[in-house]
Amino acid sequence: MTLLAVNHLKKEYKSKRSTQKVLALKDVDFQVNEGEFIAIMGESGSGKSTLLNCIATLDKPTAGHILLKNDDLANLKDKDLAAFRRDHLGFVFQDFNLLDTLSVKDNIYLPLVLAKNTKGKEEKLAHLAKQLGIEDLLNKYPYELSGGQQQRVAIGRALITKPELLLCDEPTGALDSKNAADILNLFDECHENGQTILMVTHSSLSASHAGRVLFIKDGTVFHQLYRGDKSEQEMLVAINEAMTNLLGGQS
Repeated sequence: MTLLAVNHLKKEYKSKRSTQKVLALKDVDFQVNEGEFIAIMGESGSGKSTLLNCIATLDKPTAGHILLKNDDLANLKDKDLAAFRRDHLGFVFQDFNLLDTLSVKDNIYLPLVLAKNTKGKEEKLAHLAKQLGIEDLLNKYPYELSGGQQQRVAIGRALITKPELLLCDEPTGALDSKNAADILNLFDECHENGQTILMVTHSSLSASHAGRVLFIKDGTVFHQLYRGDKSEQEMLVAINEAMTNLLGGQS
């Protein structure tokens, strides 16, 4: 079943110093089925982060439509956007975005508190903490944790509301190779449990965990690669080949 549909999306920005317009997204069109794990790749400036921001309702497209379960996000009023993000989307960022003044436990609880939906929060936290391997960190503060531990906490915060769609923006970009591998394995577990994931990444290794990779070039979906029965290593090789073609301008 289709969870997310991006239809002919276009995004233009006006330069503050001139009348020239920058076309970040030209005509992006794709669908995400429930339970898919999709990675989005492309060069810097290709439009992948703009695409993620539009899906996250952090930016408004110039034209086109984004539908989450047939609800057109363009029809949402500004006053309703924060509640929509909180209720339907989960976010994992490169720099974690945790609040140092709150304990790990309270950072994870924060979306539930903001939604005034704290019933059963202890049970939800206990389940996530075990899954994420952070049971002994709940009373610590973010500044006391390593980068890998902070990202685990950030994933817990993103998942506590059981979002329909988990959006990840370079989630392993600030981590060393071991912690990055641990985080990707956690995403694999989340995906196996039915979580739909959309991840922007520069890393071919990160993208090799996805079931499908979208390659963005000049504001359009240039190519798609499906994992099928490929192993992670085979997928990694295929992604690197596709990126070489992308950078070389080949189709």
